[in-house]
Amino acid sequence: RIELLDGDLVQVNKRPGLDEFLQTVTSKFETHIFTAAMEVYASPVLDSLDPENTMLGKRFYRESCSLNSELGVYVKDLSKILQDVDHKRVVLVDNNPLSFLAQPSNGILVSNFYDSPDDITLKAVVDLLERLETKNDVRPTLDDMFGLSAALAELQGRPQRM
Repeated sequence: RIELLDGDLVQVNKRPGLDEFLQTVTSKFETHIFTAAMEVYASPVLDSLDPENTMLGKRFYRESCSLNSELGVYVKDLSKILQDVDHKRVVLVDNNPLSFLAQPSNGILVSNFYDSPDDITLKAVVDLLERLETKNDVRPTLDDMFGLSAALAELQGRPQRM
């Protein structure tokens, strides 16, 4: 159980392999957290995962997201948080495909977590990140794997950009 900034207690279930995942990715890659959750909830959860504040880089919360009022969703727009960074070597890992609306080619879509002890999603993400490590531009590979550009363009009723 984790106490939130407002004093509420919440139960947080970690996806299997989360601690190992964080150790691996933060030792190999620049790693930041970008969540659509409000800071009052997310900050204590992140503090519990990184109590010394040494693994994770910057933290971006709901106020860093863009609200897509047409779809009623918060979008994680990488250009808002990484203004001076070329996105060709940036990935965004999320379980909500709509989070990728701004940069669908940077997305690694993972399944929702329902507290299954057999879940191996994070191991698969590490394997993928290690394969992407040699790519000059991760976007073509991620587009081929997940097809988010085409799917999200179709959702928004516009043709896919080539």
